[in-house]
Amino acid sequence: MQLTRLDTPAAAATAAAATAAAARAAPPSAISPVRRRLMAASCALLSAGGARSHAADVTGVVNDLVQNVSVDSALAYYHEDGRIQAVEPIVNVAKTFANGDALNLDFTFDSLSGSSPNGALPSHGIQTFSSPSGKPQHRYTTAPGELPADPNYSDTRVAVAANWSMPLTRVTQMSVGAKVSGEDDFYSVTLNASLAHDFNDKNTTVSGGVYNEFDSIKPIGGAPQAGSDYAAVLKTGDKTKDGVGVLLGVTQVLTREWLSEFNLSVDRFHGYLNDPYKFTSVLDSTGATTGYRYESRPDQRTRKSAYWENRVAIAQESAALSLRYMTDDWGVRSDTAQLHVRFNMADGGRYIEPTVRYYRQTAADFYTPWIVGTAAGAGGYESSDERLGAFHALTYGIKYAQKVDNLGPFASSEFNVRLEYYEQIRNNPSTALSSLQGLDLYPGLKAVLVQFGWRF
Repeated sequence: MQLTRLDTPAAAATAAAATAAAARAAPPSAISPVRRRLMAASCALLSAGGARSHAADVTGVVNDLVQNVSVDSALAYYHEDGRIQAVEPIVNVAKTFANGDALNLDFTFDSLSGSSPNGALPSHGIQTFSSPSGKPQHRYTTAPGELPADPNYSDTRVAVAANWSMPLTRVTQMSVGAKVSGEDDFYSVTLNASLAHDFNDKNTTVSGGVYNEFDSIKPIGGAPQAGSDYAAVLKTGDKTKDGVGVLLGVTQVLTREWLSEFNLSVDRFHGYLNDPYKFTSVLDSTGATTGYRYESRPDQRTRKSAYWENRVAIAQESAALSLRYMTDDWGVRSDTAQLHVRFNMADGGRYIEPTVRYYRQTAADFYTPWIVGTAAGAGGYESSDERLGAFHALTYGIKYAQKVDNLGPFASSEFNVRLEYYEQIRNNPSTALSSLQGLDLYPGLKAVLVQFGWRF
């Protein structure tokens, strides 16, 4: 007699089906205890075989999903001296598929709190203000000689971005992407697309990209009427702005140790470009504060920039030097230079990367630290926002990274820590107004950044 094997799912299914058919054909009394036990054993084997098959299918799907996947995560802490502090976790997930397609996902969360300058000048007297909510418990005072800043500032931001790239031919690649972000009073959606083409034996890459951004601004307490008296509390509804940008670039392999990249970009924003929480001190002829006026900016801004980066490898070390120049129709001009140098340790599993960055900008045409009487700014616009003023800044940083092999399911991982120190010096001129003498009208800014990262 031929015996049927019950150690495979297919055989178990056949045996169980046959036993069940026999059971249905015979009356209950005719089913012997032996046959009952055989039926139970067959069903148990069928169930176990099905579970093993399902588990194998799930494992196979999971393995396919995680294959060629890299994760780059970081947790950053930023702290300004006497001002804002922020905590920011970031996760980037990238996957490359067998056909050459690639998916990149970014997740960012920001939590900010602290004191935010409101744009007013220090004074020899006490100054009283209200936070944007206008609630009595959110009123705050600034002591004589101190820079007015809202101590109730807080905000959170969540951003999710996705980018899909695909090869159109062996030397041409297209990418499309989107980003959505939301804050307590600001929502943004950005769409982008780019095209890159390699030639000259893939030593030269020419690329071009466009993006379109749509923003919705919902200021807490309402958007103030531009240029209105702070005490009048003239509010308007929600606001919007949109922007479009174009980037053209070329990347060239010059030697085996030298790579150069050059980009040109233009973008234009239109709509509500004011900061709804900034206002300017109104002074009399001696410099004494008589009131405040909400800022007023143009409703469009066009920026043009050029970026050049060179990366070189020297023995076991490498370096990257980048230069950037930006100009806009608000009168702001900026220069940026940044240098990274990586020193690899002898064991090849660790490296140290110091960096230094220099930034300088001129003031916007309508930037004014204060208003005397009823004077209007350039073109009828005015803002005391220090981000639109003239200043220069230096950043010093260092990064340490340690590679770790065979950590659990990861063949290779990298842990790193980065520390940066930032100092900003404002370049505003002095004043002869008597009531402003002895005050630090343009305090600089100092900040530190600590970031822990894990890449696998």
